[in-house]
Amino acid sequence: MTRAAEEGTMTDPRQRRGATTSLPATERRDFGTIRRQKASRFWWIRYRVGGKTYEESSGSENYKAAEKLLARRQAELGLGQFTAPDVKRTTFEDLAQLIRDDYVVNHRRSTKRMELSLKHLTAAFAGTRAAAIRPDRLNRYVRERQEAGVAPATIRNELNALRHAFRLAKRAGRAANVPEFPSLKAANIRTGFFEPDDFPGLLTELPDYVRPVVEFAAFTGWRVPSEVLPLTWDRVDFAAGVVTLDVGSTKTGEGRTFPFAALPPLRALLERQRERATAYAKRTGQLVPWVFHHDGARIQEFYTAWHGACRRASIVKRGNLEEVVRPALLGRVPHDFRRTAVRNLVRAGVPEHIAMKLTGHKTRDIFDRYDIVSERDLSEGVAKLAQFHAAVGVGG
Repeated sequence: MTRAAEEGTMTDPRQRRGATTSLPATERRDFGTIRRQKASRFWWIRYRVGGKTYEESSGSENYKAAEKLLARRQAELGLGQFTAPDVKRTTFEDLAQLIRDDYVVNHRRSTKRMELSLKHLTAAFAGTRAAAIRPDRLNRYVRERQEAGVAPATIRNELNALRHAFRLAKRAGRAANVPEFPSLKAANIRTGFFEPDDFPGLLTELPDYVRPVVEFAAFTGWRVPSEVLPLTWDRVDFAAGVVTLDVGSTKTGEGRTFPFAALPPLRALLERQRERATAYAKRTGQLVPWVFHHDGARIQEFYTAWHGACRRASIVKRGNLEEVVRPALLGRVPHDFRRTAVRNLVRAGVPEHIAMKLTGHKTRDIFDRYDIVSERDLSEGVAKLAQFHAAVGVGG
């Protein structure tokens, strides 16, 4: 018995019914074959693309249905639209697992935010094939989230998580392409920063143990909760004059180095902190691993002290009345130091790619959002324009 006959290749149902017209046991084709598997009542197609063999069930006992399916695959290949069957089976749940694995392997610190994004994405795309998540579905998702009153920045985070999952899937051969995602601008981006005149007044009102934290954040632009407060002494090298963050310890997962030896005030701050840690260890017999501590313990948060200091620094009492003298301090948050540091680096003439390395900004888009222009900046720009006009005699 031939192999074709053994597999039942090309057997036409009419042949089984005793019809006088039948197909030959083996049919010569330029692309693929059609056969019936022993364990299935359906017709199957088999073909090779890129050196790999694919098999698909037609899902039908009708031989013509298998012919049409094979012809469709051949047409897709000719049009450059072919997608492997295993890739077509990739679901949203597969995408979610890929990004979860990536976060674990690369020790990303924003796992909680990613999981929150996946929670909302799952509500919309659970059980959906990845190939079916097209621009129209993504636009509908954005519209539904907007109608639910979700902040634009939150929707951006959710789209970014899904986009990253698609990129991982494409790299792993689990997705044919990354769909075009909606462009969504976050309208609620904070624009706060500290002016030089406001900073000393705020420092005066802060508790002694918080003051060094705030000064360090103002110099470096590092994230206070995740990068400044957890900083330990093994990350500070006084001989080399650098403070470092290990790979995986930052929000972006990348390491970072800040050469404090080139900034005397920052070096003096770290030396004072080291002296305080040493003095505490001598007094109590307990070593202090944290650069910033409160009675030997790591500082977890200081929001109550912060908000009280901002209010006191912004208001002056005149008799029974309170006058707001520093309105910019009302509503300020520690993260505003990050924006302030970016702004100061740029205005100091530091090349932007170096400034991004110092502050830990991974993308130019985020860095540009933090490089905020104030009214004072605009006024200084116009003043320089006036000097130019005077020099060349414009408007004489």
